[in-house]
Amino acid sequence: MIKINSALLLSFFAFALYLLSIIFNNDNLELFSKPIILPSIYYYYFTKVKGRINYLFTLSIVFFFIGEILKLLNENDFLIFSLIFFGLTYIIITFFLAQDFLHYSRVKNYEINSISFYILLFLLFYLLYNILSFINESSQLEFSIYITYGILLLVMSLMSFVIQFNFDNKATSNMVLMMVFFIVSDFFFIFTKSTKDVLVLQIVYVVSQQISYYMYVNYFICRTKLFPHLKS
Repeated sequence: MIKINSALLLSFFAFALYLLSIIFNNDNLELFSKPIILPSIYYYYFTKVKGRINYLFTLSIVFFFIGEILKLLNENDFLIFSLIFFGLTYIIITFFLAQDFLHYSRVKNYEINSISFYILLFLLFYLLYNILSFINESSQLEFSIYITYGILLLVMSLMSFVIQFNFDNKATSNMVLMMVFFIVSDFFFIFTKSTKDVLVLQIVYVVSQQISYYMYVNYFICRTKLFPHLKS
């Protein structure tokens, strides 16, 4: 019999309610359900590592949560502040990936002989170039933040894909999935800002964003088990 972690079950239930709130445009249901998702996912991490938490990882989840709450309260008024908190989390994740990159490099030298990697590299640059055309009407500060996001996503993606092409384990698989969903959620966030009231785009954004949180936590759980000596 499959035993499902109760914290994970709570996060799935809260996410289902949040998705319904988007579909039916119910602000009260969104206000109730959305703040439950990240804390319950974090508690899932807490149970998996048996309380031996990484404080920098915990801080990154707190930044994610603050960014989500600011968007929930008033996305227009608090957009810049929420983007800053999300950006701080991306900086922390970049640090973790850099740690991983250096650790794996001590095991063996990286080799990139696959054409798939260069195709992915081209696609990343192509997506980054095209997404900028959707935000050229933003304020200078907002545009600068998006540029910073793009650079961070590019750096994180490159490190993740290089690691994955050379080392295949649960941590690297979750790492790559995390990056894929980060990219998808951020791109569709831009799309939803440019094309208001398109339900399909909102659903893709919401689903990819919440899955990215789950993948991030799963990546860090696997990372903690594989490399308990890596400290923040």
